[in-house]
Amino acid sequence: MNQINAERYLYNFVKNEQDELSIFNFEQWVYEHDELEDIFGKKEYLELISRDYKDKFAYHETEKQIRRLVHFGLFEQERITNILNDLLTNEDKSEQLETLEILYEEYCSGYNFLRYITLSYILTSDEHKEIIKVNQSKFESYIEGIKKEAVRLLGFLRRNEILINEEYEYTDYRAEKDQIELHSINEMLGANGT
Repeated sequence: MNQINAERYLYNFVKNEQDELSIFNFEQWVYEHDELEDIFGKKEYLELISRDYKDKFAYHETEKQIRRLVHFGLFEQERITNILNDLLTNEDKSEQLETLEILYEEYCSGYNFLRYITLSYILTSDEHKEIIKVNQSKFESYIEGIKKEAVRLLGFLRRNEILINEEYEYTDYRAEKDQIELHSINEMLGANGT
């Protein structure tokens, strides 16, 4: 295991809000990977292997340590990119709508660059969402503008013009004209009939 894979595992452990049972799986993972000492150093490794994972504060203490060890920005960038890619590649309408709901939660947490996608989603009534689930042409019309925006954002993310620094904190290097979610949202929503 290399550093990036170790950090990814730690990040996913925290980000997926593991339950009490998974802390024991985490403990086993730590015991199985003595190379963590080389990756994170002796002090951090000793803290990991000596923790009492049965203690009621074990998850909390583990999360605090992981947040010290892992640069969340890299993995947040990867996670948001994967969510947007899933929106583009998953053909299941219900799952696409679920992905839009996830993106809405990410927007509310601080990823403002997702504004157009999420406003398109939340401005659509639940009744209309049910209609478009069964009507292929209406769904295609609905999702078309959203997918275009996902492709546009993926380009910025891949070129690091939108660079996630930490969890829900990012630097926007795009030109002002490309930050259309800040100044052209009404035109965008009106153009797509939302």
